[in-house]
Amino acid sequence: MRGDRIKLTTDIEALGTRHQAGAQGTVEEVHTGGHLTVRMDDGRRNFPTRDEVTTAAQ
Repeated sequence: MRGDRIKLTTDIEALGTRHQAGAQGTVEEVHTGGHLTVRMDDGRRNFPTRDEVTTAAQ
């Protein structure tokens, strides 16, 4: 999963930044409990769970 391109399936807010469903990014880390660290295409990080993302089309 690390390095995979993902697309958010729901709106997520983290660190004061809101990303809307459909926003894309790249998985940087996979954490226990299904949480991810994702570098979004706008350069900011977000922390969705695996059930809040889908694989993005390349």
